[in-house]
Amino acid sequence: MKFTAAVATVVSTLFLASSAQAHVTANPSVAVSGGYFQTNFRVPHGCDGNATDLVIIQIPKGVSGVKPRITVPWVTSIQMVPLDTPIVTPTGTVNTTVGSVTWANGNLPDAYYEDFGLQFKLPVMNGPLYWNVMQHCTNGGWNNWTNVPDAAGKTAGFPAAVITVANATTTGTGVGAGSTAAPDTKSGAGSLAVSGYAVLVGAAALVAMF
Repeated sequence: MKFTAAVATVVSTLFLASSAQAHVTANPSVAVSGGYFQTNFRVPHGCDGNATDLVIIQIPKGVSGVKPRITVPWVTSIQMVPLDTPIVTPTGTVNTTVGSVTWANGNLPDAYYEDFGLQFKLPVMNGPLYWNVMQHCTNGGWNNWTNVPDAAGKTAGFPAAVITVANATTTGTGVGAGSTAAPDTKSGAGSLAVSGYAVLVGAAALVAMF
């Protein structure tokens, strides 16, 4: 009986850890510096079991040429903000840029996920580019995915989505401007889910033996 209880505790802990890893992610999440890129920001669950009805993605500074994908039946809108430094072009001066994109009037049950797509041009940089994603639910609650890692590399609360940006010679993944890639099933939440299944099956077998 003690052994059975221990196995149950391990399985329970594993699934709680898996649930905690279910945060908003960019898929694909590796991009080439200064290139054009398309990705989907995946909202994997609601707020304490309640459906999601509004998603806002804030655009990091330096990202330009933003175009959202229309996701039916959500109502998609673009919010403009002033540029810190206007851009002079042969056809005139550009004073504004996309500050955020909103998908409203949706109803995404907690048991389902949805991908909210953007295409854009990345700034010339190397390293992580964090994206704030705000998620509103039918109970009036918010999941604000805006936290970034501290000096020790730990992220508290709701982590911001992240795209890793590097030059073409250092990415080494074949994931470049305008390309797509399958979600990573070898790390993060994917690996926890697979491991959880393996442990569950193994635990069941062990319990049967006793």
